[in-house]
Amino acid sequence: MAHQLITYMHMLAVAVLVGKVVLLSFVVAPILAKTLERETFSTVVRQLFPAYYALGMGASIVGVVSVIGSRMIHPANPAWHLIAVLWLIILAAETYCRAPLTPQSNAMRDRLKEQESRGVVDPALQVAWNRLHQRSVFLNSMVLLVGLCLLWFTQRL
Repeated sequence: MAHQLITYMHMLAVAVLVGKVVLLSFVVAPILAKTLERETFSTVVRQLFPAYYALGMGASIVGVVSVIGSRMIHPANPAWHLIAVLWLIILAAETYCRAPLTPQSNAMRDRLKEQESRGVVDPALQVAWNRLHQRSVFLNSMVLLVGLCLLWFTQRL
């Protein structure tokens, strides 16, 4: 019974993690970007991302707890070490994206908007914001890829 509950928790954590990335990246964000004005889109995304990353952090914590439980039941299976490392990588990425990356990105975007309203944009600030945004996209893609790896490894146990 305990093994089934732990397996269920682990698979649910993987499903939530992969589902949240796929839903936001391939459904919600493109639809919002196409239908909302730029300012409204920015406001919605600023509300959405902290919760989005918190959901990923929560799924990661459930994943780590399920790995600990699995190791208690099946201590001889070394695959759980790799799965634990993957969950910790995801937790680190989600935590970093929630803070400090998102607040830094928002602050830079606010400065860019202020400069745009005055008609003069600092190219270095634009480059810095672009880098933060690219880092966010990279980490989000990495979380999806690692989540899919977790799904593959877990179904093989």
